[in-house]
Amino acid sequence: MEEERKNLIIFPKWKDNLEGKAKTAMQENRFSEAYDYFHQLTENGVQSHEVMTGKLICMMELNMQDDAEDLCEELIAKKDTYFASYIHIYATLLFQSSKYNKVMFLIDDALTQTDIPSHIIDQLRHMYQLSKELQQQEDKKSYIEVQKQLEEAIKQKNDRQQWYMVKRLLQLEVYHDKLFFREMLKNPEIHPVVKTALLEYYQKVEPEQPIHIEKFQLTDEIHMRELDDILPVSFITGVTRFLDNIQQQDPTKYQMILFLLERFAYVYTPFLPQEENYEILAESLLYYVSRSFQYFDQEDDHHISVIKEHYLKMIDISETLYGTILDV
Repeated sequence: MEEERKNLIIFPKWKDNLEGKAKTAMQENRFSEAYDYFHQLTENGVQSHEVMTGKLICMMELNMQDDAEDLCEELIAKKDTYFASYIHIYATLLFQSSKYNKVMFLIDDALTQTDIPSHIIDQLRHMYQLSKELQQQEDKKSYIEVQKQLEEAIKQKNDRQQWYMVKRLLQLEVYHDKLFFREMLKNPEIHPVVKTALLEYYQKVEPEQPIHIEKFQLTDEIHMRELDDILPVSFITGVTRFLDNIQQQDPTKYQMILFLLERFAYVYTPFLPQEENYEILAESLLYYVSRSFQYFDQEDDHHISVIKEHYLKMIDISETLYGTILDV
């Protein structure tokens, strides 16, 4: 390799000859042959803008998608005089392969640079708008398909698949208030964890009309636009403030309690304990963790209040229900 590099320095005509052959092959659409010439040049240290651009064009024509993307990223990272040109080539490459989200991300980032010529900025903005419109069309198609899969999962009583499909709807960022979703929230056969995921979806929808939800034979009417969060921070902090001493004395145990509490909230929301019961819930969580790992005196097991027993059962249920969906 070093000998070949020296040859290019000693015999510049060889370099010029390779560049000429590569250019001719490209003009005659012999892209495989042209690519071989360009590859010889770059492997021997010739990395001019013309050579790199020619090599990229050949790679695009030869469907060398991954390699072309990698090369574009290497060239862009150099941030040299041809930065804007490489951005345009990379955006075109991504656009042609229907990677519209990547196009938009690339252009968003590139437009923060101040040294891009105005004519390239105009081209990038046009490509961004086209990508946005096409991505919206793709998302709409995906949304319809995901909804069909969700309906099928309900027919099959597949709770995990239902949860996954609702999460996919969230990822698509296409938000619609549909009667089908509202019926799911009221249907007692729909898993509570799936309903929480639907609440997360409706938080993005922001419907004008309140939604009705049923969980554990309890019903509620929720005005989503007035809701701060699906899992109220005030609930989590309200309970954990009764565990400050545990946080100091045994951080590991505290972390386990916090995991339990977050899963508890995810399963039961919006039907969470009232503030006056935060302390007894905190005690129940501590007891649950201590009992699970035998951290307490066995005699304590005979002195559990009725309300604490109630919360221990609720914690047990939340762990079971959460685990059936997420296996944790």
